[in-house]
Amino acid sequence: ECVLNIAALLNMSSPAVSHHLRPLKNSGLITSRREGKEVYYKAADTEQTRLLHDMMEKVMQITCFR
Repeated sequence: ECVLNIAALLNMSSPAVSHHLRPLKNSGLITSRREGKEVYYKAADTEQTRLLHDMMEKVMQITCFR
């Protein structure tokens, strides 16, 4: 997703979202690609991100009644 879409989804400003994405990118949890002025981010395809995703799904199963 681009920063503008993430910002709208989270009800945050674009600079605030960029500020939070920077350490995630530096740690290798997300990757980015530039298209013109827009930068698009996605989860990196690593063991760490897969484990984080699995953990988040388990937490959601525990806290959300389905």
